[in-house]
Amino acid sequence: MDTPITNSEGSGRRPRLLVLLIALLVGGVVAALGVGVAVGGDDTAAFDGDPPPWAFVLGATLSLIGLAVEIGALVWTVRSGRYRAARRSRLLTLSWSHRLRLGRQVRHGTPEAGDDAVLLEEMARQMAGNRWSAGLMAGLMTVSVGQALMRFAPFWAVFSGVVAVAGAVAIVLVIRDARRAEAFLRAHPDLTGQ
Repeated sequence: MDTPITNSEGSGRRPRLLVLLIALLVGGVVAALGVGVAVGGDDTAAFDGDPPPWAFVLGATLSLIGLAVEIGALVWTVRSGRYRAARRSRLLTLSWSHRLRLGRQVRHGTPEAGDDAVLLEEMARQMAGNRWSAGLMAGLMTVSVGQALMRFAPFWAVFSGVVAVAGAVAIVLVIRDARRAEAFLRAHPDLTGQ
């Protein structure tokens, strides 16, 4: 039986730009929440406020930047062939429980005897190539912060905060799983015997 993978070689490295981006977005959401709830506009309601010009301009700019990041991530995914490969994957025919079991094996670095090695390798390759979704989430978070500033209302500030926190967690998990999948593929290069 194989020993579990320990991610000691890359544990000290952090993608500094990504961490900075997440910190800026979460900080922006907190700022939008504080401004939208505490200061408010002249006619601030729970769902629609009257933002000052600086908040509207900043919100519109962030929304456009986030939309550009999302479109860029989607275009790159389609042009790189990752979208087509994911649509043709044999993993789509499996049950959720089977996919979860394969994903757990890749994350922990312990392939179970009896599981299809080809499917396990395909799961690891998909997880390793799934970093593009972090860009998609970063774009969504930026759009959400922009909307909170443009709406300048407590509901949108809270909603934007929830989206930012969920997006930050999703980005961290996607990157962590991609690293673990790469480590799995390095540790088991002859998994399929080819």
